[in-house]
Amino acid sequence: MADRINDSHLDPSQNRPLDADRKLTDREVTERGMVADERITLNEEQLAIGKRQTEAGAVEVEKRVETHHVSESVPVSRDEVTVERRPLSGNEALHAAPGAFQEEHISVPLSREEVVAEKRAVGAEEIVVRKHQVQDHETVEADLRREHAEVREVGDVHREGMRASETLREGSETLRENNPLQGGRDLDGDGVR
Repeated sequence: MADRINDSHLDPSQNRPLDADRKLTDREVTERGMVADERITLNEEQLAIGKRQTEAGAVEVEKRVETHHVSESVPVSRDEVTVERRPLSGNEALHAAPGAFQEEHISVPLSREEVVAEKRAVGAEEIVVRKHQVQDHETVEADLRREHAEVREVGDVHREGMRASETLREGSETLRENNPLQGGRDLDGDGVR
């Protein structure tokens, strides 16, 4: 009669076939006389790069009033008077003028231009402040730690798998090359890690 406890395709407690996909528990492995796997987890640090908005500064435009002195030359005109004494001649000299020996005066109005200056406010220019974004590149540097395993053979050891001179990290470089996020994550979805 077959030993059902050590039969690899039967469950020792139920005497029925095991599901092919189910893994044995450590207790089941021990009951069957098998040796459980010993594992060491290797950890590493990855650089997670993200971006956040911060206030970089501000541009302020302030309007102030300044006073400066101006001087302009403006041409102006005015009336001038010339008074002459002329002797009468001909018929004018033979007869006395009407109103002779009476007081008489004449008035000649004179005019001139004068400069009238007034100040009025007009628009001279405008200041436009416009904000736009530009792309720069910044380099982020960090020292990242990672663990690696070295396999040493002590005594008369026969095994399969890695040789003593190999490290586990040498075999995982293919995974690193095929994983675009290995060594940094794209946190905001813009393609930059």
